Amino acid sequence: MPIRVRYNNDPSQNCTIRPTPFMSISTAILKNGATEAFGVAYTITLTGTILADQGTPYAVKQIEPFDRFGFIESNVDTALVEGSKIGPYNGFDAVLSASKTPPRQDVPSNAAHHSIFMKQKALRALFARDGQRLELSDWDDNSESIICYPRLIDMTFDEGIYVDTCRYTITLEADTLLNSSLQVDADGTLILNDGVARSGLLEQDLFRERADNLDIIGSLSGAFVSDFSEDWSLEVDDSLGESNVARSYRVTHSLSATGKTHYGPKDSTENEIVKRPAWEQARNFVQQKLCNSVQDLYPNSRGIIGSGAISLAKSYQGYNHVRTEQINESAGTYSASETFLLASGTAYENYSMSVSSSTSDPFINVSIDGNVKGLTPLSPSGLSYGGVDAQFASSGAYDSAIDKYSQISNSGRFGLTSDIYKRANAAVAVQLNSQPNSVSLGINEILGEISYSLDFNNRPTNIISGVLTETISVNDTYPGDVFAVIPVLGRPTGPVLQYIGGRTEYKRDVQLNLLMDYTKVPYGSTRNPMLLSKPSLVEPTASQIATLIKELSPEGETGVRKYFLSPPQENWSPKEGSYSITLNWTYELDK
Repeated sequence: MPIRVRYNNDPSQNCTIRPTPFMSISTAILKNGATEAFGVAYTITLTGTILADQGTPYAVKQIEPFDRFGFIESNVDTALVEGSKIGPYNGFDAVLSASKTPPRQDVPSNAAHHSIFMKQKALRALFARDGQRLELSDWDDNSESIICYPRLIDMTFDEGIYVDTCRYTITLEADTLLNSSLQVDADGTLILNDGVARSGLLEQDLFRERADNLDIIGSLSGAFVSDFSEDWSLEVDDSLGESNVARSYRVTHSLSATGKTHYGPKDSTENEIVKRPAWEQARNFVQQKLCNSVQDLYPNSRGIIGSGAISLAKSYQGYNHVRTEQINESAGTYSASETFLLASGTAYENYSMSVSSSTSDPFINVSIDGNVKGLTPLSPSGLSYGGVDAQFASSGAYDSAIDKYSQISNSGRFGLTSDIYKRANAAVAVQLNSQPNSVSLGINEILGEISYSLDFNNRPTNIISGVLTETISVNDTYPGDVFAVIPVLGRPTGPVLQYIGGRTEYKRDVQLNLLMDYTKVPYGSTRNPMLLSKPSLVEPTASQIATLIKELSPEGETGVRKYFLSPPQENWSPKEGSYSITLNWTYELDK
């Protein structure tokens, strides 16, 4: 049974190893701590012998262009053989049938060790790349019995004097064994999540069978994962307070996996061999198990949580779901940790947070994206609780979502008492501004859902009330020399600078820009809402602006003897709620 390796997965470079090495395949069923199978791994061992003047790869001279030693078989068409060089160092023949013995080479006795070294070099180069097609073909070379795309584990050449032979061992690892139609071999049956054994499927179809748009490995449920772990924990949590009629519980679920880099054809035509990184396989495996784990939290996950001494009622559901993910590409690992509440209530909420900072931005930014879904007082069987009409209960899902959102957002006003702000503030070591930079809401009354997206940062708290943003700019100009510039015709060094004895004045420029809260922006077109709603005329902003201006002015500063205010400039855009005022002072010191 000849063994061929498709060098660099080029269909025109099928390299046959001769003499054919002994081949053994061992199967390792991957099992977790509960002895449940989640995958399989195949170890392929090639044990062969290198002959100095026979077999392939051929012996080549070490100096480029790596010419082969001559052939001595009388029935060999040397021109045909020499014209079809393939593989590393042109050490193989494309036209040589795998079922025919390669011609003997004329290797001088004093070059036998060199021949063996070059054949070792060619074998190392042949297996240097993982994921190349390896096939075990029939003796007549008509079809392939086994096809795989293995990873190289190790290659060992036995010690010796290398006079005429050298024994070697090549160890490979594969995740699937395929037949000539690229179908999973019967011995390569994979065990999926539902416990049903699948065989006779195209590898790419097996990948897609239950993928649900997850790339590749999700459908295999661990076939290309070397190890995984899953932990659950349950503890009492009273954080929901009066929002629930019974005690709530904090559930922590951690899942991690170590993937295996896998190679295989993209489709049945095998036009492209795809490398699937280990960390992506671990990610897809973990994400699928996470989806399966949280599909039914009513009242618990697969009977694991709350089915023992606690005996939670069926009305319990998961709330405030938070998930954290970690990826290590070099180690091929992916882990996820999630927490949620089991509580009895009328609505539940899922959200995620991200924290970012940049050298171009002085503030730390926290983004929260969440979804609130209202519930109805219906049991899993569809019967209503407490005599509540089912139709009325169903229509109240959106109202329950509104109540829940009002609770966590302080009725949309946010601030220090808002639950959303508290979450964001607890995620960082600095004090965040209680008013978000941006707020985005999405509403689905049919499904009874409210989605929100908010951004917070640690910008200073506003001094002026009722504004979204405020900007204060203070510019001080200090005295300089008073001098005259006297032009001089023909003077090569320019004009004459003449100090005339004196100093310029002290100046201070203050600019205040405000963007009013949208609830304070008037919508009328008469004089009252257009002009009389200006912040400098409406309390308490008018007094706050006046107090701020007084604090920034030279008035009351030590050493200021007199000061004068230039005409202030005030700008008010009532339809946009934009207000600005600019003031300029000129002042004199007493010494």
